[in-house]
Amino acid sequence: MFSSTLHEDGPATRTRSSRRRQRPVASDSSLQTQPKAKRQRVPLTESNTAPTPTPADADAPPEMFEVKPDPVLAKRERDGIGIENIENLGPRRELSLRSKKPKSGERTSKGDGSIILTTNNAFTVSKLPALPDRLRAEPTSRQHGAIFSSGYALALTHTHAFVWPYTATTASPETFTFALPYPSKHASDPLPLGALVPPSASSDDPGLVVVMPVSGRVVYWESISSAATLDFIRQQRTGIEDAISGMYSSEHITQLVSAESAGFVLVFSSGRIAYMSVRDPHGRPGITVQYLRSPFGGASLGFLSTLRHALSGSSRGDIAAAHANHGPRVGERVVIAASSKGRLQAWKIHRGGHHEPVAEADVRERLVEAVNEADAKTQAFPSESFEVLDFAFVPRGLEPKYVNASRLSEALTHEEDSLQHMLLLVGFSRGHQARYSLVETVLAPEGARIGTVRPITSYTSPVRPGALEKPRLYLPRPALVAFVVFDRAVVVASMVAPPDSPDSQLQEDSHILPPTFEDVVDFRDDDTLQVVGSGSEEPGAGTSSEDVRPHRHKTKNPTAVLLLPGVGIVRVAITDIERFASDAPPRVTAKSKLEQAVFFGIKSDNPLVFQGRRALPFSDREVCDAAVELSHEIVNSKTPFIPSVPASLEGNMKSRSAYLDALITFLNACKVNMDERTRWMLLYDAEKMAVATWIWQKHEQFLAERPRADKKTLISEAAVFINENQKTELNVAAGQVDPVRHWFIHDIFRLDIFVAWAYQIIKYHYTQKLSDEPGLNRLVWEAVTINNGALLEARQFRLDKAAQYGVDPAVVPTGNGLPEPWTSTYFITNNLKRLTEFCHQWLAKHDAQPSADPRFDARLLDTVRERLPSLTSQYFTSLSEYITWAASSTDPETQDRCRAYQAAYAEDVYKKIVKLKEFDLWEEAVELAREFEAFDALADVVVGQILMLEAAAADPTTTESKAQENAALAQVKKQRLGRLMEEFGEGFASRAYEVLLDAAGVQAVLEFAFDRKGFITKWLRGKPELARISWVNEVLREGDVGGAAETLLGLGMSREVQVWNKKVELSLGKLALLAEGGGSDDEAGKGEVGGTIKKIDAELEVVKVQDLLYQWILASVHEAVDSSAEVELAVKQFGGLIPRRQKALLQIFEDGIARLLKHEVLDPLTLIDLLTLSSLGPGHYEGMGDQFFLALKVAHYAALENAEEVRRLIWRRCLVRDDWRQVNETNLKGDEEALEAVGETAAYRTLFACFDEESSTPTFRPHHTLKPSDCLGVYTEPEQLDSRFAAMDDSFRGKLVEAMRAEDRLLRGFVEKAQLDEWWRATRETAERMVGVAAQKGHRRVNSGSVGNGGVNGLSLNGRVKMY
Repeated sequence: MFSSTLHEDGPATRTRSSRRRQRPVASDSSLQTQPKAKRQRVPLTESNTAPTPTPADADAPPEMFEVKPDPVLAKRERDGIGIENIENLGPRRELSLRSKKPKSGERTSKGDGSIILTTNNAFTVSKLPALPDRLRAEPTSRQHGAIFSSGYALALTHTHAFVWPYTATTASPETFTFALPYPSKHASDPLPLGALVPPSASSDDPGLVVVMPVSGRVVYWESISSAATLDFIRQQRTGIEDAISGMYSSEHITQLVSAESAGFVLVFSSGRIAYMSVRDPHGRPGITVQYLRSPFGGASLGFLSTLRHALSGSSRGDIAAAHANHGPRVGERVVIAASSKGRLQAWKIHRGGHHEPVAEADVRERLVEAVNEADAKTQAFPSESFEVLDFAFVPRGLEPKYVNASRLSEALTHEEDSLQHMLLLVGFSRGHQARYSLVETVLAPEGARIGTVRPITSYTSPVRPGALEKPRLYLPRPALVAFVVFDRAVVVASMVAPPDSPDSQLQEDSHILPPTFEDVVDFRDDDTLQVVGSGSEEPGAGTSSEDVRPHRHKTKNPTAVLLLPGVGIVRVAITDIERFASDAPPRVTAKSKLEQAVFFGIKSDNPLVFQGRRALPFSDREVCDAAVELSHEIVNSKTPFIPSVPASLEGNMKSRSAYLDALITFLNACKVNMDERTRWMLLYDAEKMAVATWIWQKHEQFLAERPRADKKTLISEAAVFINENQKTELNVAAGQVDPVRHWFIHDIFRLDIFVAWAYQIIKYHYTQKLSDEPGLNRLVWEAVTINNGALLEARQFRLDKAAQYGVDPAVVPTGNGLPEPWTSTYFITNNLKRLTEFCHQWLAKHDAQPSADPRFDARLLDTVRERLPSLTSQYFTSLSEYITWAASSTDPETQDRCRAYQAAYAEDVYKKIVKLKEFDLWEEAVELAREFEAFDALADVVVGQILMLEAAAADPTTTESKAQENAALAQVKKQRLGRLMEEFGEGFASRAYEVLLDAAGVQAVLEFAFDRKGFITKWLRGKPELARISWVNEVLREGDVGGAAETLLGLGMSREVQVWNKKVELSLGKLALLAEGGGSDDEAGKGEVGGTIKKIDAELEVVKVQDLLYQWILASVHEAVDSSAEVELAVKQFGGLIPRRQKALLQIFEDGIARLLKHEVLDPLTLIDLLTLSSLGPGHYEGMGDQFFLALKVAHYAALENAEEVRRLIWRRCLVRDDWRQVNETNLKGDEEALEAVGETAAYRTLFACFDEESSTPTFRPHHTLKPSDCLGVYTEPEQLDSRFAAMDDSFRGKLVEAMRAEDRLLRGFVEKAQLDEWWRATRETAERMVGVAAQKGHRRVNSGSVGNGGVNGLSLNGRVKMY
């Protein structure tokens, strides 16, 4: 009944009279005839001017009234009444009166117009729309105020008081503005104190009383609404003024406490308390003030005694708070004052001013002890810092269910008038830290009792000295939740009993309240943003039929209401108080804190702050798990804070992305120690949202570019065709009919499947022939656009946000239970490969045969071609990411797939880059190869481009200008090839030279002029098989003759397989060494070079022996038709002495003959086998020299490790070549005949050649210190066989050993039964003597300068040995 009710059509009808006359038009002559009224006031608006009314605004009602001093009565300091903020106020005589009150049964508007600032499972913080325009326009003005249960708010400045219904649904509510008659003299003075007075019997609207704290002046308006009306009608003020007498000079009023209907209580800075009434005993306006007596002063004490007591040492000191409670009878109130040091005093006040003290107690020590016991952390604070900040009365008459749920003492059930049940807000402070507690206290005449202690753990900031309002405590019905209001924070603390447990029982016995729900609402650190007034709303207030006030907020749950300058009214409302009394009360969770910070902290105009004030009261693991869960809910739109049917899907997705960004920003600001898994999971979700937003934008672009009859894009097709198990199904019955929007709202977390499905759509349309060629071409373009663009966007987002999420974008996360990166799942990598290969086929098809369909858009095909390198790059990246991730997996299937992908990567990174050449994407292929360090592909592409340009320049059909252009471009590309060699080093250069050699030959390699680092030399030196090119490079490019010689000799001595080549290489190497040594054999023969030349000569000697044997055998097989026939003829002709049963020897001989006839270089042992096993015939002595002598020379020059065994083998085969038993048969033979028999033996011929060679080569003495018996036992055991047969099977080795033993047995028979050792000595002496005779007669040396032997029998007469 304080003010009129809002009509359904809004505030425009609130103050409009139903009998208002129609405004006359401007042409009405009556306007000209009426006399002008004296101007008494100027309507006050935000700009202090009233705009010219327009016809459209003519009926606008007045929304704000002002009560201010009348200019005419200014000297008498009397108040006038005016109207503020009426923009279209008409002439004074047409002033609209207040509209009639609606009936009590009429409903107000359901929507309150509030804006939710934050919410959780326990409470909601909202900003109400109603705020006077002047207060909104002047947020920095110094002000404070109060909220009243009547539905009105009061704000006071030094000059004005503002009263308005704070529950109004309009931004500019009906406001009553009162200009204070006695404004403060100084801006630093305390602000005026004010309170609303319950309506009198003659009014339905409350009155207003304002007290000036310093001067003590009091002004009272009996009705805030009728004051304005009466002033305009009667031009006389309705306010009552007076002054408080008895104030000390330095004393001022600190609190004005409503004790209606008994009156008001004034609290002074000195600690005194006074009673003030604004009505006389008959209910008429009248101001009276009287000071309250001390509780211990006795009833006989008068005013002077009370004053004397106030000035004495027993002064009550600083009064922290004073509040009034209902008394036992109507018109009585109990007022309790609490000093900051813990002294409680109580009075009973009757209407009319009679009062009596009822109780007093000093509970400081007991409070400190109880708090220290309940909150151990307070023990670290000095006890001197303890103070009482405020208190609240515990409601009486609660329902049993609330009494049972509360942890307060049994005093809840007491109804004795003498007991005052209170909850005290106390605190300790130290520096920048404070600890607060709520302490149950019962005050009775006989003393006070301390009950439950409820520590406040979530808020530890000390009270700011400059705060305009002290901390306030509210405990609205049903006393299950307490609100502690600080200047920049509100603590919501549960007072319910915790779940039963042994620990809770012990704490209950100790009067300690175990931790229950507690949360803090913080306001921003802004100089103008602080709580300057507060109040509470509680269920059941004002619901009776006799107390129907349209502005009173009817609530089912307790609420705290705050006044903040520039913001307005903020309501902190419990969502469901019944939950606090249930078995599952609400609790503060890590997720709820994250939700508040994410969904409400993102708003720039939100006065609340969600980070930076204090650490989260949860473990890092709890916060990380909650963050991942919330992130998933945002992506999937599973949170109630995100609408499931947005009008703008793009806006919705951008909002979700902003929420994800706010989430990681909050976590970083709170310095949460996030593990790697949490960081990557959050980043993956953010990536998916960013990419999904990009895809939706592309979808709209695709739709716009398609004809009206064909709106099925690849994106819409994918949303439909994705398997039902991989997406959220539509609920058609609920109106969900758009699969695309539905997917982007609910299924973005499956984005990897969506992206991969692009190829599936192409495959399906292609194989099922669902689209014609133009349509399929567009689908291919869309698929390439989506796959390439989505992965590019994701990886760029990852790169940009890596620092924010605390990850390394260059590292693929592995282990720690991390799933595979969503950009490189098996599905994505597999379908990227297929899509890339399909693009190859599609482009090749239309390059070979362009489409003749006029609807075919060639521009889309060109775009596919342009994006193919980037698509290929995304495929390689995804493949590489998957390989890295899978390599750390312990799953066998994943490991198998990893190995398969590694093989695929190694193959595709070459093939798919080189494939780009076919589409004239040379430069793109080069960049792609560089990106992935695919040196093989890079070399192939770069060299291929050079050769292509050179071929084009040499093409006779090319014009001269074009040929010159191609040639110049080829030179540019060659220069780039040189730079690439410098950039990527030896590995790339080697591959480039290999490609160049294979494609263009030796000349192109040797003539490449842009290798500034000498990579060609390193490459050739590291390639023994290219030694033939290397030595040329050493001479031409490096100028290193010694290096050339080394290369040639290394090739000729160890790697050459062709005899002729070896001879040339050794000869050139020797020549190079001689040139390096100065060109003189004498100079070159010294030192290391000399040793090398000797090795060369030795190798050449062996080559000469092989060449002689080849020439001798070749003469016998020149008639063969092919190489096989040559081998067959040679074995048949020269292998006749090898027994057929000795297969091993025969195989060795046959293989050696085959290699010999192919001009292959024979190893020394194979060559010795051929020489010692062959049956060369008598003529070979003259043609090539003795075969066994040549074998001994090979053994000598080859420098074999087992040279002694080899010589024994040669002599054994030489000795068994003749039948020494016949030589030993000398019966009936003369000396000449016996000597002739010796001269016909192979041993004699070999010894003669050896002695002849010894005369020129003293080191050649294979016949000295050796006799036939010494040749026994060589190579007759498997372990004695040479290294050639180490890899042979045991069967072959056994046969070879048996052949050796056969030779050995034959020789042993000659030694033992034919006196071979003695004949060896005679043969040796004869050969030595004959060599000397030949030398004396002047015959040429048998083996002078060559292995040729003109007469192996020495001086022969008629074929016989001539004895001298």
